[in-house]
Amino acid sequence: MKIEMNIEPAKAVKVIHQAFKRYETDPQPSSALNETEESIFAELKQGTEMFGVYDNDELIALVKCVLNDEFMYFSRLSVLPTQQGKGVATNLVKYLERYAMQNNIFVSICKVRKNEKNNIALYSKMGYKIVKEEIIINKNGDEIPTVTMQKNLQIHNIM
Repeated sequence: MKIEMNIEPAKAVKVIHQAFKRYETDPQPSSALNETEESIFAELKQGTEMFGVYDNDELIALVKCVLNDEFMYFSRLSVLPTQQGKGVATNLVKYLERYAMQNNIFVSICKVRKNEKNNIALYSKMGYKIVKEEIIINKNGDEIPTVTMQKNLQIHNIM
């Protein structure tokens, strides 16, 4: 498996939609299901970066991130359902953390739906702590109870 930066938006949309498909029937569907090639292309033009995991040239996972002066924010961590539970997400987040530190950023932040106990457990296991609880309005206009998770990055923690 290898991680690359230049992901075709069309391939990214397919992975995101498959990874978030379980939200289709949710009373508050994820706005990830509304992603399009155009919306991803627009985000990339505005400075969002996207990293993908490839297995035999097939895109199996991706994540978006934005670096600013104080922290890295990552979102839309998407792993194909057939690849979940194999450590792909963990490896991708660790890669992002190294990338942030290479860019002199030592704080990593993500937001998670409060009811996503498995995702919260995954990030907690990786050293993330809940630093804020809030209700956000997603791109669909739905109110979503959310937690913000944060990790202070240190070289010895992520190697």
